[in-house]
Amino acid sequence: MRIDMTPSAQALCDYMSDLSEAAYCAGWMLGLEFALWRAITEGPQLYGRLAISAQHISQLQALSDDCGGWIVFDDEKEETFMSLDEWRTFYAVHITRMERYT
Repeated sequence: MRIDMTPSAQALCDYMSDLSEAAYCAGWMLGLEFALWRAITEGPQLYGRLAISAQHISQLQALSDDCGGWIVFDDEKEETFMSLDEWRTFYAVHITRMERYT
């Protein structure tokens, strides 16, 4: 567990990484946080080799609600927690640039 994350944030981080592994055999595929958030907001969809299901979305939503945030990948800090308000703002600013990865 990362020392700068709560156990509930780490659980979300681990689940997101598991989905990345299932989709691309990569611990954190570029744009993962955007693709998974898009699934939460738009519903089930294909991501690499993974069909993101309603069950995946439900688990992501529950883990996000539990920790009150979302996990993003930062080139310097690696997996990083953001509050939901910070994430929604970040998503709105960066989604256009990241759409090709979602």
